[in-house]
Amino acid sequence: MIKNKFLLIPFLILLLAYTIDKLLLLENIQTYFTKTMSEVNYFHKPELFEELKIYLQQNNRKKVLVYFGNSRALLFNNAYIEKKYPDWILFNFSVPGGTPDYFLFWLEKFEKENVRPDFILLDNSIEAFNLKAFIKIDEVLVNGLDFNFIIRHNARYSKKEITNFIAKRTFRTYQYRPKFTTVLERIKNDFLILNMYRSWRKKTKERLTLERGSASSEFASGVTSKEEVVKKYAEGDYHSYLTPYEFNFDMLKFQKDCFEILSRMKIPHSGIWVRIAPPYLELIKNRQVARKEKEVSTVYEIWYPKLKKIHTDTNTEFWNMNEDPSYKCNDFSDASHMSPSCFPDYTDFIFRNIFSQTRK
Repeated sequence: MIKNKFLLIPFLILLLAYTIDKLLLLENIQTYFTKTMSEVNYFHKPELFEELKIYLQQNNRKKVLVYFGNSRALLFNNAYIEKKYPDWILFNFSVPGGTPDYFLFWLEKFEKENVRPDFILLDNSIEAFNLKAFIKIDEVLVNGLDFNFIIRHNARYSKKEITNFIAKRTFRTYQYRPKFTTVLERIKNDFLILNMYRSWRKKTKERLTLERGSASSEFASGVTSKEEVVKKYAEGDYHSYLTPYEFNFDMLKFQKDCFEILSRMKIPHSGIWVRIAPPYLELIKNRQVARKEKEVSTVYEIWYPKLKKIHTDTNTEFWNMNEDPSYKCNDFSDASHMSPSCFPDYTDFIFRNIFSQTRK
């Protein structure tokens, strides 16, 4: 009997570790060591989904635009939309690092619960379709999806990705990896940095709720960078996210699944390639990368035909901000993100295309 009790020790240790992990992730504790707020965006989306369902049931409601994007779509100003497009309202499901699997995660819920906004826009960022990025962003996998989704779509994830998901979702401290030096920095000067960080998290949560998923450009501290600075960012982003470049066909399947759900639901929709800085676009379209032995191509030549094809196959329009001569604003915070000063033009581009598409 005593020998059998020893068999419980590993389970008790695991339970203790799990409990400690959850305690460390309480808001008033984790703020001593966490360094990112991207999860705040992810954790807000279930709340936004419930708000959307309630709003769609209202009589005399406005038309609803839902945007599934990434950090390039976080700074919309709802006051601008309300003033210029008073018949429309935006529910922004964009998150940092947003990718098609995350979009599908939510669209499966839309279909299951018969949630039908008036228009849905989905991001087609070129970085999302790279399987071999030097810097692999796993925010969607860790913060955005659940076990059920991963199990159902396990064939589209590598063993490494699934292991990473299980480890980081089970033990969040493995994701954040607390450092004692960070804690010491946070408590200096009468907890100055800690209090500022907590205040910023609180304001971000409040703003996401108030702005229905957006952090408006009035709230954002983004600036317009000089051209030479943007060029340096372009080299860095290209090296980090597009080198090497191996097309992720499983991510393409996720995007196609999204379009097919929306077609079945008869919800007007489109894909969009959001504007990036011209120096970054120049690298994407002209710098060659290795594909196979003795074969080279540009990232654009690898990515664009495949994305264009699934849009054609699913009868989905593809809004290309980077090659549309009617779009003029070229202010950028960095090579990948338009400055908040461009978001009025960005907003106008979206609604101009919505009106054009829905009037056909």
